[in-house]
Amino acid sequence: MRLHLRVVHIIRDETGAAYAGVEMALVIGLILLPTLAGIAQLPRWVDAKSTVDLAAQEAARQVVLADTMDEGLAAAVAEAEAVVRNRGFDVGALTAISVVGDLQRGATIEVTVTLRVPPLILPGFGPVGGTISLSRSATERVDDYRQFGEPGG
Repeated sequence: MRLHLRVVHIIRDETGAAYAGVEMALVIGLILLPTLAGIAQLPRWVDAKSTVDLAAQEAARQVVLADTMDEGLAAAVAEAEAVVRNRGFDVGALTAISVVGDLQRGATIEVTVTLRVPPLILPGFGPVGGTISLSRSATERVDDYRQFGEPGG
């Protein structure tokens, strides 16, 4: 019985092919993963923007429906907080509500709402970085024929 031995020679390419693995790791780690993490945050940013838009619209509507400016401000704050809470954001993220205008027939009321949200949320780590401040304004017109206070008063 004869035993045949076969010798296999490994040929190495000395032109830099060994760096392909290192380059692939760098591309995936430094470019691809951060890009995918940023893309994954887009729906959250869109949701935050639509939340602050809706909070400003609803707050402005509450002001023009109120009988007094104090009642309108209280209703605006409560409504903006409800919108933020219902959309899944922390009410503490609602940092400012400002109202400009006078509550009289035909006047316009402008309400600006500011919401602070983290720019990046990584699964397992939570919020990363500081916060981004989103401010949106909404304008409502007080009805020309509306009556304030008690009827006949």
